[in-house]
Amino acid sequence: MILVTGGAGFIGSAIVWGLNQSGRDDIVVVDHLGLGDKWKNLARQHIDYVVPKEIFPTWLRENSKSIEAVFHLGACSATTERDADYLMNNNVLFTKDLWDYCAQHSIPFLYASSAATYGAEEENFSDEHPNISSLVPINKYGWSKQLFDTWAIKQKKAPPAWFGFKFFNVYGPQEYHKGAQASVVYHAFPQVRDKGQLRLFKSYRQAVAHGEQQRDFVYVKDIVRIMLHFWKNAKNIQSGLYNLGTGQARSFKDLGEAVFAAMGKSPRFDWIEMPDSLKNQYQYFTEANLEKLRNAGGYTADFHSLEEGVADYVRNYLTQDQPFLS
Repeated sequence: MILVTGGAGFIGSAIVWGLNQSGRDDIVVVDHLGLGDKWKNLARQHIDYVVPKEIFPTWLRENSKSIEAVFHLGACSATTERDADYLMNNNVLFTKDLWDYCAQHSIPFLYASSAATYGAEEENFSDEHPNISSLVPINKYGWSKQLFDTWAIKQKKAPPAWFGFKFFNVYGPQEYHKGAQASVVYHAFPQVRDKGQLRLFKSYRQAVAHGEQQRDFVYVKDIVRIMLHFWKNAKNIQSGLYNLGTGQARSFKDLGEAVFAAMGKSPRFDWIEMPDSLKNQYQYFTEANLEKLRNAGGYTADFHSLEEGVADYVRNYLTQDQPFLS
């Protein structure tokens, strides 16, 4: 049995899809489904059942001998979350409990960290462990992820294999429930479809033109392939933290043009003011350093280019009546 926490969420449900593609359907999901539409992310996937978080501790005690691996994607992922106690309980303490459980029962542990741990850094995106303790996140979410990463590195008692993945700017199918936290591609699509133009933030640096702010945009299907690579080869890969991006920063203007091209439209942009609350903590550049992923992680496959990933997302999901992975 494979356990996927947060398995009804964006990346979690994509992992479930990837496991299904690999021939596995003995999957148990841990998540809070609530009254919304997050359940739709699982409606076309093959799983055993969903365990509510409230009864998860009891379930875990009763099923320790059946679990082969834990994919821990369950967390509060909102970079705008203001309740630090909530983040501590969900992103740190719950993750520590799962770590200890996997260490005790010799279960491989693969969990979601975040590139938000790099804070305002715009030059050194190194995932080498000596670099980690010096990182200073600029929001509470990034800080919660940083707390666990630094704790994990120091542990002498650990799961037999553990991997913390620092996700950069992930986009793709299954993010429809995320609202304001969904990717720029997702929010761009209805603007281009309905108005034929795209609103993007102005730049406030003289050396950076409007729309030339850059991010490492990575397609969710690549995230799935990498995580499954680590799962399948866990015994042969060095445990630790790994960046998950493409290693190539691209501009928001490039992303917008990719959306227009995927929809057969000519680019037209509207440069808008950035909220004052973002101006002092806005990154103008992120780019994953992939040396560790390629060398220690042994992942050598190519990534979708921005144009390829956006085209697949737009044409095969966003424009379809059934936009979910299946």
